[in-house]
Amino acid sequence: MPVVILTGDGSMLMNGQEITVALQHQLTVIFVVLNDRALGTVKHGQRLAGAERIGFELPDIDFAAMASAMGVEACRIRSPRELRAVNFDEICQGRRPYLLDILIDAEEVLPLGGRMKALETAP
Repeated sequence: MPVVILTGDGSMLMNGQEITVALQHQLTVIFVVLNDRALGTVKHGQRLAGAERIGFELPDIDFAAMASAMGVEACRIRSPRELRAVNFDEICQGRRPYLLDILIDAEEVLPLGGRMKALETAP
């Protein structure tokens, strides 16, 4: 049974090298990178808190190209049509990792309610 990792582009930059372990052990791990070209939680958290907006921008990183450079099959998704065209049955049957680099709307706000409440009540 495949394992699916849903992560953002910032998290993939900080923690994504585990993909090489999945490759080494031929594990069916599907990495889904939601790529908004920003540290989205930081960006939207600053906006919601009325704080200065700094330190959240990322360059346009092609995570599919990075995965391919490590020997992992990958694709970059730019539209819902491209996502629908992905053969998930084939990906899930393989004994190898796969990465989907999905470009998302940078203005889409994640549900940050719990995190924001924790920040508001922090000492």
